Amino acid sequence: MMSLRLLGELDANFAWDGTRLYNERDFEFGVPPLPNLRGAAASIRGDGSGAWRLIRDPLGINKVFWARDAAGAIVVASRPKRLVEAGHALETIQALPRGTAVDLLPGEQPRSHQIAPIGPTGESNGGSAGIDAYAREIRTVLDRYLEALALAYPHARIYVCLSGGLDSSGIAALARLHFPDLVAVSFDIEHRGVGPSDDRLVAERLAADLRLPLLTATVDPEALLEKLDLVLTEGIDWRDFNVHAGLVNAALAERIAEDDLEPRRSALVLTGDLANEFLADYQPERYREATYYKLPRLEPSALRTHLVRGLDTCHREVGVFAAWQLPVVQPYAVAVDAYLAIPPSFLRHEDRKQQLSRAVFGELLPDYVYTRRKVRAQLGSSNGEGGVLALCVDRGLDGAALRRRFEALHDVSDSRALERFIRAGSYRSAVPFLSVAPQ
Repeated sequence: MMSLRLLGELDANFAWDGTRLYNERDFEFGVPPLPNLRGAAASIRGDGSGAWRLIRDPLGINKVFWARDAAGAIVVASRPKRLVEAGHALETIQALPRGTAVDLLPGEQPRSHQIAPIGPTGESNGGSAGIDAYAREIRTVLDRYLEALALAYPHARIYVCLSGGLDSSGIAALARLHFPDLVAVSFDIEHRGVGPSDDRLVAERLAADLRLPLLTATVDPEALLEKLDLVLTEGIDWRDFNVHAGLVNAALAERIAEDDLEPRRSALVLTGDLANEFLADYQPERYREATYYKLPRLEPSALRTHLVRGLDTCHREVGVFAAWQLPVVQPYAVAVDAYLAIPPSFLRHEDRKQQLSRAVFGELLPDYVYTRRKVRAQLGSSNGEGGVLALCVDRGLDGAALRRRFEALHDVSDSRALERFIRAGSYRSAVPFLSVAPQ
């Protein structure tokens, strides 16, 4: 029979069904799949006789890519770079579609199992109950998920990435209730004669108010740019927003990996990622008279759909931290249904993030966090000076340069291949088919 083989490791799973975390036995071939899978998941498991079960979570947080070798066997990896190094052209590599749970049997059509699609399970009340109802559901889901993680990883050292923005601050405040030894981590770029960024100052103040130890990742600009190739390959993207965010995460990951744990313990990293997509809370940024991070001109509900779909091609967190063997948990992922139930009318509010966050976190966060002007982690301060965006632009690492470097790292000779690899926010994808070897 034609085989299926995995190159390297898949990303860590942090999926749950609303009541408990999934374990690897839940993903085995022949086990009745549980449909209500939320959070990060990727699994490739065989039964020893040639049959395989492949799983990828509905948001597409974890990545699975595959290609077929000259003998007809399927080769799988969590990064396209591994497949390229094994001799497969990027043009031949496809992703396993997100939301896939499928059994592959030699010579038979793939057998799909249902994973509940993301989104509200019933009809939206149109906001008649007010935002508090959605906030209560989000808070309940986050608390239950964090408690499940605390029970599953009682001896791990838990870190939370803290920018001082609403999303990361909310996760830090909640995680503090479940993890008594929580450590906050803050990013900044080192500049001679320039003080700390707004992000660093707020992170220091909030960590003190929450009584959290703060690990500072203050990185030299040259050392940060040395991580560019790693971010391009592990983040599986060349677009500037995700690359810049990936550089921030690379610095955070390196600092966490350097932390001296006594006794040495496994680590788990929590982030506040994904809430921006769920609330369509993105905007273009200006630097040196140019606009970056442009968005399509869509009304808020359609923009939210566009951004959530784009998570399929975003590995700026899980992928980058994995390069330092650090598993990442994105708690907001499990609350996706509650977020997407929020009616489109609420998304039109300029202060929607502040309103919802106050309802979710209440007095767990001080008022200066709620009233702070939003600053992207890639900018660091409201004027954008001294951030990752400015650093890359000033060094000539614009979108075209990042694209060329991604092509070089993946042995791409035809630049049109990238348009076919990522299109409309999704990787080129298909479910593989197991053939039967000639007798």
